[in-house]
Amino acid sequence: MKNKYTPDQDKFPFFETIRVSGGLVEQADLHLERMRRTCFFHYGAFHFERIFDKLKASENGIIKLNIWYNQHETEIKVSEYVPAELKTIKVVACDPDFDYSFKYSNRSYLNSLLQSASGADEIVIVKSEMVTDTSKANIVFEKDGVFYTPDTFLLNGTMRQFLITTGKVTEKAIKAEDISEYERMYFINAMNPLESALGFECFRM
Repeated sequence: MKNKYTPDQDKFPFFETIRVSGGLVEQADLHLERMRRTCFFHYGAFHFERIFDKLKASENGIIKLNIWYNQHETEIKVSEYVPAELKTIKVVACDPDFDYSFKYSNRSYLNSLLQSASGADEIVIVKSEMVTDTSKANIVFEKDGVFYTPDTFLLNGTMRQFLITTGKVTEKAIKAEDISEYERMYFINAMNPLESALGFECFRM
């Protein structure tokens, strides 16, 4: 049930990717709040308060739910979730002025950063010498059984927010040169909770 649908980015400038497990929408309140904040910032109004009331995802297992939206309209697609296979990771610096504080449909700059790391499956993005995110996920670092996430994130992901508010992860300023001080790093997002996220040994810069 793979879905290769690509929305019109000009028509739908924002999107959400949501994990549905056993027919239940996970972290619905956090996704709704991000949509609300996005719409109020860009349009001054929000029209999707009951959007999850209309959704039905009765499939078993883990399902990926995508919502692309603008001020008044949405495109909703459900697809099978297939975890990515990541083997090679590289550190890449981004433009100090790059902003991805909202979940924009246009990911061309993030994609170009990934492409610039020739041969890498994923990248750790550094902005003004500080660790931020990967191209598709927030990062959690582990040291002595304690978990930390950079306070210099590009996007304040819903899973990141959940882990912080539940006390499982602590925010911390993490420089690129500090990566090797940690034991492992995990790539988390709405589809990948910490307990099932891909983990990698930290490397020396």
